[in-house]
Amino acid sequence: MKDYQNFLADLSKLISYKSVLSTPKPNMPFGEGVYKALCFFLDRAKSFGFEVVNYDGYIGEVVFGEGEEIGIIGHLDVVPAGNGWDTDPYTLTEKDGYYYARGIMDDKAPLLMCLYALKELKDSGKKVNKKFRLIVGCNEESGWQDVEYFATKSTFPEYGFSPDGNFPVSYAEKGMAIVDFYIPKLKNFEGLCGGTVINAVCGFASVKATDSGVDYDLLKKHGLDVKDGVIESVGKSAHGSCPHLGKNALKPLFEYFLDMGEDVSKVIDCLFNDREGIFDMVTPQGNVTFSADIVKEDGHNIVISCDCRFPAPIEFSDIAKKFDKFNIEYRYQIKHPTQFVEPDGGFVNVLINAYNGVTGEDCIPQSQGGSTFARVFKKGCAFGPEFEGRNNAIHEPNEHVLISDLEIMYDIYKKTVFDFAISDSVADKG
Repeated sequence: MKDYQNFLADLSKLISYKSVLSTPKPNMPFGEGVYKALCFFLDRAKSFGFEVVNYDGYIGEVVFGEGEEIGIIGHLDVVPAGNGWDTDPYTLTEKDGYYYARGIMDDKAPLLMCLYALKELKDSGKKVNKKFRLIVGCNEESGWQDVEYFATKSTFPEYGFSPDGNFPVSYAEKGMAIVDFYIPKLKNFEGLCGGTVINAVCGFASVKATDSGVDYDLLKKHGLDVKDGVIESVGKSAHGSCPHLGKNALKPLFEYFLDMGEDVSKVIDCLFNDREGIFDMVTPQGNVTFSADIVKEDGHNIVISCDCRFPAPIEFSDIAKKFDKFNIEYRYQIKHPTQFVEPDGGFVNVLINAYNGVTGEDCIPQSQGGSTFARVFKKGCAFGPEFEGRNNAIHEPNEHVLISDLEIMYDIYKKTVFDFAISDSVADKG
């Protein structure tokens, strides 16, 4: 990177903004920290000679070139730092060959890399036959209101990528639905609750038992604890798109309920033991996944909220036919449809060739279960920054990146924009 020291200085400043969703202020819909990060980013882009647009503090845009549009979208907002850090999460810290900071991978550094790659392209004086539109999100972590607002003011390019996923390149993303199942309250238990967010496997659940609801032998059988009449189940959380990597805390709790005479056999069979073979629904993009992630009491019912993800060409209606066989009342909301870009088309070819060209690997495009900002484009791909086999502690304490990885990432994004700049049309011929 030609401007590496300037990049690090800008990254350090960008990291210093606590760009977590906070109380809105005038022209600051997501709070002061997010707004300051957006203004800094756009001011730097403007100083590089780019056209910039601030869409009322919701989202920003950096524009360069003329011709067929190529979109790039990332975000400056971050999740709260939380506890357990060994360094200050809002200070870019170099330690043992790594950089540590909240947002170093998700998504401040990758987005800033794309800006610097465009700067290097602009400064090169090379002829450019594409119009690059770098979209600077501010609410990716908590609702996507930024892109919703953008859609009322402008239009997204048809093709684009987001440096907010995994390498080598993801050409397909599963659709996502939230499915709520309703069962009657239990006879000998109350206050059932568990899980934190819909896209994470339930890692902890608890329930208060009546005197007749405690059987110590059965508690031991199911690996449960009881404290002051409250039964606790501890599992292991994992991303909702990969429930097999976790251990759902709800399953042993419901198995205990069943042994205690509660009418929950259908819940166990259908929601946890996959009686209807939902996980067996498979396409080349992967299999359907289904995870009971949150449970709570609501009036006379218990509500079990599930994360359901489905690959193209499977539609949610195909899965609903299996849900109907559960004989459990349910309601659903489709959060995202499936996303698919032709894996052998011109757009994906530029991305995968840039990755392979820099790394020397011979990877092919992949599909994924997660949901990324790439969905704002009709033909959008997640493209880095995380390399296969790395655990960068994204959304966890001590988020970090190998310094050597950071340098490779930049070379990949640089080659990508340079290659797009001179490529033929990326539109797939139908």
